[in-house]
Amino acid sequence: MAIRVPLSTVSLSEREHLYVREAMESSMISSAGPAVRAFEAALASRLEVAHVVATSSGTCALELALRALAVGPGDEVLVPALTFASPVAAVLLVGATPILVDVSEATWTIDPVEARRHRTRRTKAIIAVDVFGHPSDYDALAALDLPIIEDAAEAAGARYKGRPVGSLGDIAILSFHANKVIATGEGGCVATNDPLLAERARCLGNFGMSPALRYWHEVPGHNHRMSNLVAAVGLAQTERWDELIAARAEVARFYDAALAGTPVTRRPVADWAEEATWLYTIASERRTEILDACAAAGIDARAIWPAVPDQPAFRAFAQGHYPVARWLSGTALWLPTSASLSIADLGEVAAAVFGALACEPAAAHA
Repeated sequence: MAIRVPLSTVSLSEREHLYVREAMESSMISSAGPAVRAFEAALASRLEVAHVVATSSGTCALELALRALAVGPGDEVLVPALTFASPVAAVLLVGATPILVDVSEATWTIDPVEARRHRTRRTKAIIAVDVFGHPSDYDALAALDLPIIEDAAEAAGARYKGRPVGSLGDIAILSFHANKVIATGEGGCVATNDPLLAERARCLGNFGMSPALRYWHEVPGHNHRMSNLVAAVGLAQTERWDELIAARAEVARFYDAALAGTPVTRRPVADWAEEATWLYTIASERRTEILDACAAAGIDARAIWPAVPDQPAFRAFAQGHYPVARWLSGTALWLPTSASLSIADLGEVAAAVFGALACEPAAAHA
């Protein structure tokens, strides 16, 4: 059946159209356009950091963060065993070795106890992924005395003990992929309070070119810059930050109420965390039945990623059993989540889940 309820859609207003038209009419469509710096400034304000460097993707931002910290061949980086592939791939792209660490059953983020167990004299940094919109336990990770790269790609709007994600590591990254809360189609950024790390990231993402002397290349670099057109969309999205985050939170509240009492596990939230809703995530031993029921109804629900140690590209780095990551990868799924979903759409999703679990819809609200 054709998809009638997509997993995620981008919420675009007249503001995004206006800013893109302004960029096009000015003919400033490259990375030198003014929307790039305006977007960076707006993000810095929202994230409560001193420096933001816009990039062409979140994965590029991860690579820049690693290189800014001088991570390279011979180094090890601790990475959660449950995440999208980008953090592990970025470690390999800079020539370092990813060390996979199981996640905590209490938060589904990297387990600080397991991280300490995997630390060696070669460990250069830790990538803490704020998975599914929930921050990692940064105070516990800070006790490891390692540079922390915060991967907040899925967590714009979340908070850790009152502090916004994107400000919690030595350096952080965000993604603005089309399925994210703040979306530009493709795009990302590096965020930090350290001026030296920001300068390195900007230089490395601009061909390694000296900021003071055009065409003078001090180090080998890449073109990881964001274009003015993409930044125009991002600026408009950031100005709608509260609206967009609140809309997805409302979707989560609907699902919370509708699925209460059903045999599914909602992603947990620690008492020190304020989650942000990226994609509403549940776990169920009957995931296949739920996905099949949704597909039959034209609903694009999806299983989450396989655990990192089970991915063909990364199996060689497995050093254990990773029971929590593997349990989640085998049971967790995403339900459609975006600002544009109607109550009718959400009701159809809930009805498909009820049908798969043989539950009465009324019981879910009891």
